[in-house]
Amino acid sequence: MDEIMCDIGYSGIQEMLKDCLCEIQAKASSLSMQGVPSGYCSLDDLTCGFEKGKVYVIGGRPSMGREEFMLSMIRNMIMEKVDVLLFSTNHMKRDYIYRLLSIHCNIPSLQLHKGYLETMEWERLDHEVDTLYDAPLYIHDAFDLPLNELVETARFCRRSSDLKIIFIDCLQMIDFTKENENPSERIARVMYSLKQLANFLNLPIVVGSMLNRDIECRKGLKGKRPHLMDLAKSSYIEEMADVVMMVHRPAYYGLYKDDGDRDLHGLMEICVMKNGLKPLGDIFLDYQWETGAVSMMKNERESCSKPTRQKELKTDNKALKSLGRASDLKEELPF
Repeated sequence: MDEIMCDIGYSGIQEMLKDCLCEIQAKASSLSMQGVPSGYCSLDDLTCGFEKGKVYVIGGRPSMGREEFMLSMIRNMIMEKVDVLLFSTNHMKRDYIYRLLSIHCNIPSLQLHKGYLETMEWERLDHEVDTLYDAPLYIHDAFDLPLNELVETARFCRRSSDLKIIFIDCLQMIDFTKENENPSERIARVMYSLKQLANFLNLPIVVGSMLNRDIECRKGLKGKRPHLMDLAKSSYIEEMADVVMMVHRPAYYGLYKDDGDRDLHGLMEICVMKNGLKPLGDIFLDYQWETGAVSMMKNERESCSKPTRQKELKTDNKALKSLGRASDLKEELPF
């Protein structure tokens, strides 16, 4: 019987440990985060930023502020000169620019649309808009966005710019229709294609998702809180996403106190409900409904100004020295 030749698909633990030790050491000695920072310290502490090759899903019901949360993160990124590509499937490009101006300049969006600005707001607009002119943001709008158009646009933008991250405002609006294919199968195909694209381009993809209406029928603080099962049209979303976050505003439902007696007025809750092998958790952010701006709470902004963990780890640290010695033994280990 002829011997069957095939590629060996497994690795020994020694080899994988060496790679992990070297990676930990590189991360510990770096002053920057490995993933793309969201601009919110508590969220980045949970997720380590938006990491290359992963798909992030952000779910939310209408009026919860899902798109404003995504736009606020985009604004944080482009202010740090991170190249961002945004696919708009729900709005025209100009609509997102209006909202971005409102968030960035702290001017109510309705006043921008009407052109009713006070003297100080005109001055703020003239001053702040200059910082957006050279911002590395690219927007592609298409209703019922064809998947092949999304892929080709992303590949072209990756080749022609220093693209670091892709945002898609609504997963359910991506068109990948095949004959006799139900919505769940379509969503599964789209999610699989997005995971392939994220790996091929070696960057993170962040996509917004609708949630089912079941939330509106549930009562109480815990009842209104979204769950993974609320993701619209397909369980494949939660299965294939690397990270799932939910946007929730209890005050929208008239719920102004939580179990810990926290005042929920003007707060947005980001519920990290799937996070790979990292911890889960909830964070609270300030939300301004007039502008759509989502920002860190005051106490969090103050804590972010302190030295980062990475910087502290660069000092004399026994754990890092141990890792260094383990790495130095590379040539002597029997593998």
